[in-house]
Amino acid sequence: MEKKKSGKARKIVKNIFKVLGIILAVIAAVIVILAIRNVIKNSSDRKKCENAYGEYYTTESGDRINYTFYDSDSEKVAVILPGYGCASVHYEFDSFAKAINDDYKLILVEPLGYGLSDEASTPRTVENYCSELHGLLSSLGYDKYTLIAHSIGGIYSLYYANEYPDEVEAYIGIDSSAPHQQDADIWMAKPKNTAFLYKLMNIGLSKTGIYRVLNELGGTAAFDTVPTLTEDEKEKFLALTCYTAMNKTQMDEMANIEDNFKKTYDLKFPESVPVLYVLCSSNTEMMPGWEQIHKDLVTNPKSKVIVIEGEHYLHYTSFDALINEIDNWSYED
Repeated sequence: MEKKKSGKARKIVKNIFKVLGIILAVIAAVIVILAIRNVIKNSSDRKKCENAYGEYYTTESGDRINYTFYDSDSEKVAVILPGYGCASVHYEFDSFAKAINDDYKLILVEPLGYGLSDEASTPRTVENYCSELHGLLSSLGYDKYTLIAHSIGGIYSLYYANEYPDEVEAYIGIDSSAPHQQDADIWMAKPKNTAFLYKLMNIGLSKTGIYRVLNELGGTAAFDTVPTLTEDEKEKFLALTCYTAMNKTQMDEMANIEDNFKKTYDLKFPESVPVLYVLCSSNTEMMPGWEQIHKDLVTNPKSKVIVIEGEHYLHYTSFDALINEIDNWSYED
């Protein structure tokens, strides 16, 4: 009797493992299919977006950087730099650029690995990023300009302003990163933790094609936060979001992020550079020192650090308030 019971138990366990094996095999097959589909779709999306906008500057390493020029009657020039992993600077900042275009001639720059720019053949160090940006601006004949940067773009801008203080007239940070954020007792504020998370996301979401599916299911609704885009532009924005995500260049940038923070850790903006930091309330609530670490970076007396209601992507969540702060800030005599 006991042998029969133990035989039944073994049979049940065997059947459970068999079912689990089938489920795992199905999941594996689906992931393989999605991964193959992702590779195919990446190729077609590249063709769809080819030459969609902008012009190109070729770096000394032979890599092409895409940039878009928004002309204006203004004599002032501003350069817009994105946050980490921006799928398209041209599309993401289109409404923002058009809102401030009367005040500046604008250059929207897609760093290597972003948007329509090539992937990089050189490491994504802060030195290479800034050297490439300076090469672009020099090629266009500009030696006086304001830098406007979102998120991680603030780290590059801080380094750039110290390298070229005679050229940077001012800096505007859209909830931009600060080197000392890594001192906060918050897991995601540590660059090495962010890099680790992106490694997991790259393996679990990007390589498998799951990230693409999630974006496709959401459609173009997310891009309604940029009201100036046409339906065709939204479709291209979606395609760029799917195929540029966590590419090799972006992953190399993330691998270098801790070193880039260290290289800027002791820097402040030069006294000759007035700074406007517009920070989001969600970050000041999560990180009590968020406002102070930005105040610690400015030395020009005409600088201003302001907190407004909204999320990290202020140019999406608090568009009017952001534009209002920029319009009302004056650093000129």
